[in-house]
Amino acid sequence: MADLLVPFAGDSAPELAERLIGRFGSLGRALAASPRQLHDAAKGHEQACAAILGARRLVDAALGEDVVRSPVRGDEDALHRYLRARLAWADTEMLHVVFCDTAGGYLADETVCEGSSGRIEARARPLIERALALGAAGFLLAHNHPSGVCRPSREDIAGTRRISDIAAALELELIDHLIVTRRSVYSMRAGGCL
Repeated sequence: MADLLVPFAGDSAPELAERLIGRFGSLGRALAASPRQLHDAAKGHEQACAAILGARRLVDAALGEDVVRSPVRGDEDALHRYLRARLAWADTEMLHVVFCDTAGGYLADETVCEGSSGRIEARARPLIERALALGAAGFLLAHNHPSGVCRPSREDIAGTRRISDIAAALELELIDHLIVTRRSVYSMRAGGCL
């Protein structure tokens, strides 16, 4: 990592790399850190922080291009890569939603809520309101498990079924709910949880 930071941190690159690895544990986690977390860990190295955040935006944009061209399905590899880059390294659970049209084409995606390291409280109303505002026909949910356990909890299953029932009543389809970890992605639909 120090070699990558030399253009931005000069002779301080080895010390900065050690600080970032000490704080985040890996280059991947440093790339996924929030701007505040990154700035706190790299105090005095604003150029390096800007470069790391810029690199993340480039990676997200490149992966996002593939998602826009791919169908919104729970088994789509491009979507898995994108969601893992967005969610897998986060220290807290985050719920992300991908909205689609009647043909399953991508409309938009966004993180709709963030919880703790082991729990997230997803509210159906803002999610459904956003889907209707976009004119979406359906959506795919994804959330990460910072624990690395790539299986849904009882709360995940119950919450997903509740959201699916509400969506269906409004003629919206819940396509799938994916659980994302650093190593894998689990489809609740393929796993028989929906």
